[in-house]
Amino acid sequence: MALIFYARVSSKDQNLARQKQRAIDVSADKIFTDKISGKNMERPGLQALLDYVRDGDVVEVVTLDRLSRNYDDIRDIVERLKRKGVKMISDDLPQTNSGNDLVDKFMLDMMINLMSFVAENERSKIRERQRQGIAEAKKRGVYKGRPFKFMPDSKDREGRLVYLNVKRAYQSNNYKSKAQLARDNGLSRQQLYRILKRIDDEN
Repeated sequence: MALIFYARVSSKDQNLARQKQRAIDVSADKIFTDKISGKNMERPGLQALLDYVRDGDVVEVVTLDRLSRNYDDIRDIVERLKRKGVKMISDDLPQTNSGNDLVDKFMLDMMINLMSFVAENERSKIRERQRQGIAEAKKRGVYKGRPFKFMPDSKDREGRLVYLNVKRAYQSNNYKSKAQLARDNGLSRQQLYRILKRIDDEN
């Protein structure tokens, strides 16, 4: 039997230290990590964990939403683990030990279903708050959206170079077609037209 720990944060600039420390504290035999949103199951660390676990293993997370923010995905992951004979432990769920395995299993399943619902409901509330915030900012005329990568003053070096390449070709008329210009610079049509509009606005 092995204790496998799964740790996840939503983005690369977030820190896994607290979850990794918990893995050390419980003497986990192996740790799998992801720095990616939990909105779906397309995560290398999670997929590696699901491939790695064997009958009799235990998988632990600090909170159930580290597995996923999606109710159906959490249930799917837990079911896949159960089919492999793997026990699931989440530190935010009380561990039942009634002495009756059937009762303990029922209680655990019920708590997982409840916490899965709470995790997805919270994600839905966050999305709704973001939507409302953007709508309010648009009303006030202060919403700017994401900064565009391909600009002459972009913080992204590649973005600046692509912009200059497109500008040079466009202004010298040194391109066969706009579709080809987009392909040559690794851009979508929409990205190219946005760059061209900015170039035209500069003139």
